[in-house]
Amino acid sequence: MISFFRRALSSWIILGILALVLVAFIITGVESPGSIGGTSNGATVAKIDGGKVSTNDLLRRVQNQFDALRRERPELDHKSFLAAGGFEGVTNGLIDARAIDAWGKEQGFAIGKRLIDAQIAGMDAFRGITGAFDETVMRNRLAQARISERELRADIAGELMRNQILTPAVALAPTPAKLARPYATLLLEERIGQVGIIPLAAFVDPRQPTEAEIAAAYKANIAAFTRPEARVLRYALFGAEQVATAATPTEAEIATYYRENADSYAAREMRGLTQVVTPNETLARSIAAAARGGQTLAAAAAKAGLEASTLTGQSKAAYGGSAGAAVADQAFAAAAGSVAGPAKGSFGWYVVKVDAVTATPGRPLAEVKPEIAALLTRQKAQEALSELAGKVEDAIADGASFAEVAANNKLTVVETPALLAGGQPIDRPDWKAPPELGALLKSGFAGSPDDRPTVETVVADQQYALLGVAKVIPPTPLPLAQVRPMVIRDIVTKRAAERAKAIGDKMVAAIDRGVPLAKAIADSGVALPPARPARARQIDIARAQQSGAQIPEPVRALFALQKGKAKLVPSAQGEALFVTVLDQVVPGDLAKAPGLVGATQEELARASKAELGDQFIRAVSLDVDVKRYPEAIAAAKRQFGSTGQ
Repeated sequence: MISFFRRALSSWIILGILALVLVAFIITGVESPGSIGGTSNGATVAKIDGGKVSTNDLLRRVQNQFDALRRERPELDHKSFLAAGGFEGVTNGLIDARAIDAWGKEQGFAIGKRLIDAQIAGMDAFRGITGAFDETVMRNRLAQARISERELRADIAGELMRNQILTPAVALAPTPAKLARPYATLLLEERIGQVGIIPLAAFVDPRQPTEAEIAAAYKANIAAFTRPEARVLRYALFGAEQVATAATPTEAEIATYYRENADSYAAREMRGLTQVVTPNETLARSIAAAARGGQTLAAAAAKAGLEASTLTGQSKAAYGGSAGAAVADQAFAAAAGSVAGPAKGSFGWYVVKVDAVTATPGRPLAEVKPEIAALLTRQKAQEALSELAGKVEDAIADGASFAEVAANNKLTVVETPALLAGGQPIDRPDWKAPPELGALLKSGFAGSPDDRPTVETVVADQQYALLGVAKVIPPTPLPLAQVRPMVIRDIVTKRAAERAKAIGDKMVAAIDRGVPLAKAIADSGVALPPARPARARQIDIARAQQSGAQIPEPVRALFALQKGKAKLVPSAQGEALFVTVLDQVVPGDLAKAPGLVGATQEELARASKAELGDQFIRAVSLDVDVKRYPEAIAAAKRQFGSTGQ
């Protein structure tokens, strides 16, 4: 809720605390690296304590951050990203991160190889078909993203070090209730007013625009009537069909898998147990005797001042690992319902009651052969497909053309009609986009016909595509004859909007002089709807925003006004104007929301976290040698912006 007061902190372009965008290489789904950066390291954009940040490193981080934001906001483009300060955020974050790394090493912080290994092993993206870490999968993923293992490890080490340093540095400091109380009171403040509606439909000019007006409007707004760049893409899918033969397991492979995983198919017994652990044998014998005499083990243990514990789904090996082999031998030799022990175990003398016995018979090879074959088929298909993708990429790197790679691997080539960036055809209204197209559009509109083809992931570990750009059709102004109805509509709408605004401005001026809204409506000279009441609290608006609800502009305007004043605001769809008038301000009453002060304290404390971190990084940057190269940074920004043209 406090974000209502801290608009800057709630902006979509905020890149996380301190904008570090760190471990952008830790893959949560392989993204095409695009064409940014080429193959060399590029110019140096900054030096930190002797280390360098290259143009390519910066551009790669910027592209990763842009891709991450675009997954949440598909309409985001390079221009709006740059306008919102995204490039500067990543640049500052990366340089600050390297400064922290340098400072941490000077202070003796170190990250061990085993800790990095554990982080890598825990990444979902590196799990194989069995769900466990698979080194082959990891190397294939890194190869697809053009990231070396050294780079991955360096990023993880840096992230872990920064966490060690920053976590205590930005620990939440408590916010005094005295400071939170005014904010909480303001959240409960209620504003009451009225809204006058000025529909544009009431101002439509029945006169048809002249040919001269139409031509002038078309020329003046030619950008609105220009079709965006279109492209013809060429791609060839490859997946299960291409590796079917290599993916079929042999009888020997099936038998080997069965033998190596014999424990999974052998007969096994699981038991439910209740156990009591005593400090000496004498006490254990008395509890065992009481349990065998008719008491429950729990009751016998309670009389001795001990507590029984219940264990379910125990195998002999697992139970022996915790209680000890001697205890497990007795517990798994006893019949269901009987009491075993006492026996000396890992933590004392054990008395165990066998609650249940579940036996699972062994499964012979003939029975499990189909499921082993299916498992091996999936594993081999994944490996063979990764190898094929690597083979295709190697051929591209060696200079093979799209046609050569497709022909050599017997791939079927598909060529799309001319498409817009969203996948819509520009001259084939009957054409339906195939399912795989969505995964190819982004990369297809990032390259050019002169670029080498790329290998794109369509379905992770299942299907890939060889992709190239066959043709680029530049933005094209649509003929006036084709867009004439839209031009006329825009002229009519603009006329109505100008007349409506003139009336609205007149009403606002009158209200600001003290004229009531109802009289201002009546004096407008136009038949307008009667005023409607409006009221809201800041806390309600904040909650609605958090849930994703749209707040009407006239309601927002209540909080931008002084009592007795008016404001003219447009509707979201542009079909009307609103005159909002603030009549009354009702102060908030904290007695009606006793928990709000505490919640506001927490919000303020969280809001201060980034500021604490920022101050810490400023101090670190003064302590290490940081030098920026503005010209190289500006060139990198231009290069990133040019990829979105």
